[in-house]
Amino acid sequence: VIANFRETDLKNIRSGTPATIRLMSDSGKTFEGKVDSIGYGVLPDDGGLVLGGLPKVSRSINWVRVAQRFPVKIMVNKPDPEMFRIGASAVANLEPQ
Repeated sequence: VIANFRETDLKNIRSGTPATIRLMSDSGKTFEGKVDSIGYGVLPDDGGLVLGGLPKVSRSINWVRVAQRFPVKIMVNKPDPEMFRIGASAVANLEPQ
């Protein structure tokens, strides 16, 4: 699972941080996992230098400067292959220690 977190939240996220995932297709069921890695770059929205291979993470408001979001990769323990689909929406809650 790739979850996009604000840059202001990254200081509390580490590899191994426990995570709880809820899929929008069945929000009553939860899955446990842990942070595998944190992305170190995203494409800029301002037309600056673009490097190949960087993910594009859109900001939600165009006219207000908001914190950038960076991808956090979460490895799910025992994912249900029938429920985890490419592009599906989910909610990820992290439990920093």
